[in-house]
Amino acid sequence: MQGPETRTTLIGKLNEPASEEVWREFVTIYQPLVIRVSMAKGLQHADAEDLAQEVFSIVKRSITSFRSRGSGSFRAWLFRITRNLVVNQLTRCKGPVGSGDSHVQQWLSQQPERDNETASLFDLELHRQQLQRAADEVRPLVEPDTWDAFWMTAVEGKSISDVARSLGKSEGAVRMAKCRVTARLQTAALNLSGQWETDE
Repeated sequence: MQGPETRTTLIGKLNEPASEEVWREFVTIYQPLVIRVSMAKGLQHADAEDLAQEVFSIVKRSITSFRSRGSGSFRAWLFRITRNLVVNQLTRCKGPVGSGDSHVQQWLSQQPERDNETASLFDLELHRQQLQRAADEVRPLVEPDTWDAFWMTAVEGKSISDVARSLGKSEGAVRMAKCRVTARLQTAALNLSGQWETDE
């Protein structure tokens, strides 16, 4: 069985003619992130959805120039596009930001690298999205009572002894369930992280 594709491979496939599945995966990962960051910066939900579509349109048109530059991370590039479109939307400045041409690439690269508050929010939302996707992958693979033991201890913060009583299991079984599910989640999240956020 082949392991998960690397982020570079997936990014490389974004501009191939038959890349619809890769684009769907890309949008599934990043659309909630772009929308939440946009709303946190002051946009309404409908405007944030429109902005996300504009972000993806720019990425689609400009992915080749990003790859040919060979510098910086994909995530930082996506962050710059998102941040600049949010600022553009909030200030109602109708500049060339949405065109995706080489002049826009120059302009984007000249902008300050990171707005710390927005960058932290972007990273937090990306991490949250990865954990949600990892949980969606792992949950069907474990027994319901194993998942419940993990969830009740790790997420809800209940004590091992209370969870053991509630589920009719030994404390050792609850600890083992928590440990196993945590390990699977870490592996799944690491695979997702490796697919999309490392530097080139």
